Amino acid sequence: AAVSTQSTGNTVIAMLIAIFVKSVYGLYLICSDLVFILLFPHLTLVVWFPKLTNKYGMIAGFGTAFFLRVLAGEPVLKYNAVLKYPYYQEPGVPDAYGDIPEYGFQRFPFRILCMVLNMLITLAVSFAFRMLFTKVPSLQKHDYLGAIKDYEEAEFKEDFQKGGKKNESNL
Repeated sequence: AAVSTQSTGNTVIAMLIAIFVKSVYGLYLICSDLVFILLFPHLTLVVWFPKLTNKYGMIAGFGTAFFLRVLAGEPVLKYNAVLKYPYYQEPGVPDAYGDIPEYGFQRFPFRILCMVLNMLITLAVSFAFRMLFTKVPSLQKHDYLGAIKDYEEAEFKEDFQKGGKKNESNL
């Protein structure tokens, strides 16, 4: 039921973006933004540091980065920023070329900031939940996303790839 609700929500959001963005280039900008800010950090962490991440951290990092990105505004989607980073160009104020933009523009590299925060929050929350579940075993029954099980599976795969050398010493 949760996956169906999430798929429906993603479909509705994608449909609304497709309706309100009037150019293919605008859609490309939005999609590349979302891939860089939301997916790139998770892919990097899962491929290169699988033992350092878990689902709790991924959800926290994704949610925070998405929230910061949405608050930064987007001229392509025709809404101004709620969260104005340094050097924000206000709408209606002439820019360096003398043009008067209808929507505000972020001059600060906020996309990089959102991406790095996504990565750091993912690592910090993953570490916190792993420590919580390993130091307080009675809380493992509340591990609804299976973080401990995923960590144990990753350790088993590593042992298997090494030829089971750790297991042979236990015999």
